[in-house]
Amino acid sequence: MTAGIVFLFVLGVTLGFPSPPRNINPLNPNDADRLKSGVSKSALVIGGGLAGMSAALELSDRGYDVTIREANPELGGKLKTEPANIANKTFQVEHGFHAWFHNYYQFKDIRQRLGIDGNFKPWQKVHFVFKKYKPEVIYSSGPYPFNLMGIINRSPNLNLLSAMGLLGAVPDLTSYDFRNVYQKYDHMTALQWKEAKGVPTAFYDIILEPAVSVTLNNRSSFSAAELLTFIQLYFLSDSEADHREVVSKDFGTSVINPWADRLRQHGARIHLGSKVNSLVVNMTTGAVTGSDVDPAGTKYDYVILSPSLRATQLILTATAQKYASSPKVTSAIDTIMSKVGKLQIAPPYKVLRAWFDKQLDNSRPDVLETPAFAPINLIAQFHMLEDEYKIWASQTGGSVIEFHLYTWPYGDMADAEVWAKISPTVKLIYPEIFEQNFKVLGLHVNSLHDFPSSKAGMAHLRPTVNQPILSGIPNMYLAGDWVNTSYPSALMEKAVSTGREAANYILLNDHVKQATMTVPPFRGPGIL
Repeated sequence: MTAGIVFLFVLGVTLGFPSPPRNINPLNPNDADRLKSGVSKSALVIGGGLAGMSAALELSDRGYDVTIREANPELGGKLKTEPANIANKTFQVEHGFHAWFHNYYQFKDIRQRLGIDGNFKPWQKVHFVFKKYKPEVIYSSGPYPFNLMGIINRSPNLNLLSAMGLLGAVPDLTSYDFRNVYQKYDHMTALQWKEAKGVPTAFYDIILEPAVSVTLNNRSSFSAAELLTFIQLYFLSDSEADHREVVSKDFGTSVINPWADRLRQHGARIHLGSKVNSLVVNMTTGAVTGSDVDPAGTKYDYVILSPSLRATQLILTATAQKYASSPKVTSAIDTIMSKVGKLQIAPPYKVLRAWFDKQLDNSRPDVLETPAFAPINLIAQFHMLEDEYKIWASQTGGSVIEFHLYTWPYGDMADAEVWAKISPTVKLIYPEIFEQNFKVLGLHVNSLHDFPSSKAGMAHLRPTVNQPILSGIPNMYLAGDWVNTSYPSALMEKAVSTGREAANYILLNDHVKQATMTVPPFRGPGIL
């Protein structure tokens, strides 16, 4: 009896099947698709990342007068791209490698509307290396549950005992219920859940912990509820749930620039390098009329606050201080901050991209996950991924390799110092870089501290999109990957989804037909 068959038996999934994605249909299906002729409505979107651009797209497509204010010189947030002069050439360098998953339904819809599907290509097999285990290549193939059997059968590390040892965790995995998972498990860390359910260490290290490590959070404090949600979203919600795509060109060319072009075509005004420090509020009505960087007298009908969590906290704090003499304003902001102000930021991280004069052997994968080699969590060979780097590599014989350095513990330092710091760990993974004396032609480091924490106990603090409305600000909404949703969502897709959700509140208020939202199923595939 193979390990896969035993795995199937232990999970008891012979009558379990993943549910299809769920459509959240418009609450006003009979309303017009656009604002009526002669009706003018304006919206200020603070933050030009995925959440803000998502909200701006829905509103500008329906006739709203949209203004975006983005603090950075580039749009995109965690997808921003900036020029870097390396080896006598200007390259477009991203915030870091990202993959797009099968169940990123809102983002897929936007891709189709922008006509950019051709900029994406499949990336279905994920390579891992570990210190205690043999290398793994993990991917889902075939219908559920045979796709899970295949993962076990192909593994050089997991076996009959791995499958049998999951018995205690089966109910939480296959009978997952988004509606109660946070109440049940957000108070526990993922490691505490592992111990409580008797999950075999090898299975946790190879299958579960990598999902924790790529969130940029500390593994020791990561929420068990978040882990179970991630496993549903990226493994169990669909037999293709772990299927990923990557871009063939940089994010700016592939995604952000076409998106911005669409916004401008529909009249949206995009102000880059326009940092909002505080909001302008009508003290009588409590409505937000604009921001401190808007011309005096500017008044918007709606405001969507969608920068990073830290930026949102700073903006709200500064606004409360500015209107300290207005109890109506400070009371509303204090109510919002009773949640938002307590949310934490994940540890700082760095992304180092290195240009070398030589290339790794062709047998090395384009992307390698390295969860056991902290602070390196992922290595991506960009000359195998994106056209610009492929051309450069073919002309020079060189390579461009990116190292993701999550939960960075060493403080700030110069780019060369970062490379020197991680070189001993790189040598354990790719010793040929040093054995063959690869020459470093250039380095580019992004140093960031902007990712929301998913530590145990955080979930109940996340505000809803309409939290400002509930708190007494009648025309403001929140959006971002740190905002709570009433449906399973995470990472980039959560940013896009909350942006659309914010726009939908506005559309409903103005009797314009809301945009349909498609979300993963709320429940796991079930058990016998």
